[in-house]
Amino acid sequence: MCLVYILMHRALSIPEVLQLVLSSDISQETIRNAALTCSLWKDPALDRLWKELDSVFPLVWVLIPLELEATTKAPFPHPGALKRFEAYGRRIRKLVFDISPDTGDTVGLKAFQTIAQVRRPDKDLLPNLRKFTYNARRLPSADALSPFLIFLGNSIVELELLEIISMAVPDFLEHLAQGLPQVQWVRIEGTSRSYASSSTLASSLIQLGKLRHLEVLPIPLTPAVWNEMAQHPSLISAELTLSGNSPDAIGFQPRTFAQLEYLAIQANFDLICGLFQSQNDLPTLTRINLRGHIIEHERSDFYRLCNLLPRKLPHLASVVLRCRTMTLSENEPLKLEDFRPLLQCGKLQKFLLEHPCGVSVTSGEVGELLDAWPRIETLGLQYAKFGRLTSGVIYSLKWSPPTLPLDILNTVAEKAPKIKGLSLVLDATTPIDTTPSTHQQQFACLQELEVTLSTVGQPKNVASYLAQCSKKRFSLKYLHPQKVQEGVMQIVKGEKKKWDKVMDYLGLLFDQKEILEQEFKLRMIEERAKIIQELSRVAAPISSMS
Repeated sequence: MCLVYILMHRALSIPEVLQLVLSSDISQETIRNAALTCSLWKDPALDRLWKELDSVFPLVWVLIPLELEATTKAPFPHPGALKRFEAYGRRIRKLVFDISPDTGDTVGLKAFQTIAQVRRPDKDLLPNLRKFTYNARRLPSADALSPFLIFLGNSIVELELLEIISMAVPDFLEHLAQGLPQVQWVRIEGTSRSYASSSTLASSLIQLGKLRHLEVLPIPLTPAVWNEMAQHPSLISAELTLSGNSPDAIGFQPRTFAQLEYLAIQANFDLICGLFQSQNDLPTLTRINLRGHIIEHERSDFYRLCNLLPRKLPHLASVVLRCRTMTLSENEPLKLEDFRPLLQCGKLQKFLLEHPCGVSVTSGEVGELLDAWPRIETLGLQYAKFGRLTSGVIYSLKWSPPTLPLDILNTVAEKAPKIKGLSLVLDATTPIDTTPSTHQQQFACLQELEVTLSTVGQPKNVASYLAQCSKKRFSLKYLHPQKVQEGVMQIVKGEKKKWDKVMDYLGLLFDQKEILEQEFKLRMIEERAKIIQELSRVAAPISSMS
């Protein structure tokens, strides 16, 4: 017993082993108890406990005792508290700062005044902070900016700004280059679009030399921002909003990007077409995510965009197109002819198409898509979320029932057995032959199957069929638009219960399959041992005679 204790103690004294234990899925209380166990565990446990904070208040309370919160003046901490603050502060790698409506009742802005007083001008407050999330809660710039500046430092590589009002965005952008010289990932989420911030963003991009990912939806994409993105030496992904007149009329010039690989734009499709039409070929751009409105009943702009993409982006590997409609008469789902030019993108690995009325394709057309895209790993043809008018009335869109039969999975598994993600609208009411076939093709690495607004006949048979289609366990998800018409709600609720049963049956089938495989392996090991033993018994007299 003593020997076991000694060996356990020696093992847990190894830093790598201790870090592995603390990084597992254990509660904060358990980590705190580990920090109080012994001096050997103290620092590793505290590092884990303070590594990620979803609130700034535990850090503030190190400086300001709880009984001083009600004081009218900002309390100044004693030297011992400053040392504790530095000891805990250097452990933080991720911090979420949220100026919630309850902040004034908790510690008040005087707490942040205290932090500003103790911060050394030549030293970062949190020297090892890597990711900083700041929620301004739509406060004016004068109130929201000062707490933000306190935590800026050279170590921050990821920055997330949430609920920034349009008037405050330029003020925040002006401090990025000076306060965050090492930042590589920036995301800004605002309440409205600000054209004034576009010029500030253009000048900030010049100074943010190490920036790689930019996501600023409240800042419109202007020619100035487009030019700086093209000249940036390290920017590889950007997500922006395009609005206004046609890009051809507001000065977008052809540019060649040095590193840009991913581009996400939210705009009307006619504006997106104008942007790509004005550009030369963009060989580095391999992934796009376009979310736009179809404002013409003929859908000519959407078809024009699908015709432009293969010509302007010759190396496309990922295409995500999310369509929205602004006309109440738009009741027809998308068809293959609406996006047929994309079949020219032979290097596609991911294709996701969403429309409020769905995507209507036949089994043969799905096979045509898979033949055109031999490298496809993720395929999705889905409904988009239903929207509302400003008056709150739901769009009067006609719900199209699913047309693809469940056995389309056989076609997909035969033509793309290595596909990982599949999102289709399937009809599972037709009778299914659940008898295993010796020639049935199976998915080798399917990870996720999504089903939207589909009907289910017999959940047990559907689960058995799905289990036969894949060699390993996969995630089955049932999706539906978040906002749907009242007439469809009853269908959605009823089908969700049926697909939940399919998921339960599917889990049981895979569990039974694993149990049978384990039993088979054990039986084979036993039989092998018996054969070896019998061979040894027969070979023993022969070897003695020789």
